Amino acid sequence: MIRLILNILTLVVLAVFIALNVSFETSINLFGFRYDNISTVAVIIISLVTGVLYSFIYYLLTYISKSEKSKIKHRHKQAKLKEKELKTKEKNIDKTVEERVKVSAPEQADPVDLELSETENKSKLPLKLFKSKKGK
Repeated sequence: MIRLILNILTLVVLAVFIALNVSFETSINLFGFRYDNISTVAVIIISLVTGVLYSFIYYLLTYISKSEKSKIKHRHKQAKLKEKELKTKEKNIDKTVEERVKVSAPEQADPVDLELSETENKSKLPLKLFKSKKGK
């Protein structure tokens, strides 16, 4: 509501300014071309519109530049997060692969354990083979 009132007051002030200065004329030099007997109000309004357009274009380009920078930062952050996620997944995959290899590969016992188990499995020779001949 306040914005509407301020806009209306500004337009009224501008209309009064135009009405009071319509009869005044001036000459302008625009990049080497001289124009005579141009209304002062027209020069003021053209200058105002040109300034507003320039400000709008400048604002628009600045906004686009900032939005592109923020998009690049956002993409960079997402890339970093994905990189961390992929590293953790890679570590987990390496662990699972190692575990599965251990499970699927036959266990190899120590050579010492193998020899001990072989000697226990051999049948024991009967004692009478080793008895001395003195007893006969």
